Amino acid sequence: MSIRTAESRDAAQIAPLIFSSGPLAFEHIFSRRHGPAVIDFLNTEFARSRTMFSYLHHHVYEVDGEVLGSIGSFDTASHGATFIGNAKAIFTNYGLRGIFNGLMFELRLVKAPRKGCLYLCHIAVREDRRGRGIAAKMINFMAAKGREGGFRCLSLDVAEKNTNALRLYQQMGFKVVQRNRSYNKVLDNHLYMECDLHQ
Repeated sequence: MSIRTAESRDAAQIAPLIFSSGPLAFEHIFSRRHGPAVIDFLNTEFARSRTMFSYLHHHVYEVDGEVLGSIGSFDTASHGATFIGNAKAIFTNYGLRGIFNGLMFELRLVKAPRKGCLYLCHIAVREDRRGRGIAAKMINFMAAKGREGGFRCLSLDVAEKNTNALRLYQQMGFKVVQRNRSYNKVLDNHLYMECDLHQ
């Protein structure tokens, strides 16, 4: 078992995992009616370096060469550096509707990382390997990296109805800081959570 920095060659295994971390949101923002299938889009962008979906921002959980989990991370600077790349990729594939949907999601439900926080995203484990502590191991790995990097906390957003993930995060010391109400009937309310790295 190892947790390592992702590489572009991991795209085919990681794209479905990233999608599984928030399928309702991905389907809403990247509508198949206006562009490619979401997993195809994620596959392409993971292998590149310009967007928040890039391998550059992810780690993978691997056993015997098989990728079983993924986790993404950003600070304020690295997240901001992907803004133009995100916009170009979304507009090219999904047009202005995709840009609008993406901006609404980030402004209303899942906001940019706060200063001093290492923000976690795209936390996912392959369906046939869930319930074995893989997500917790990836989060603990990122907590160690966060401490090494001088961050004060880990942070993340979780859909309110994703009770399994919410329970895990609470068990690991995350606390709800803010509840962001959904702005439509498709997306769930989201909870912004932080975990103090120095308690």
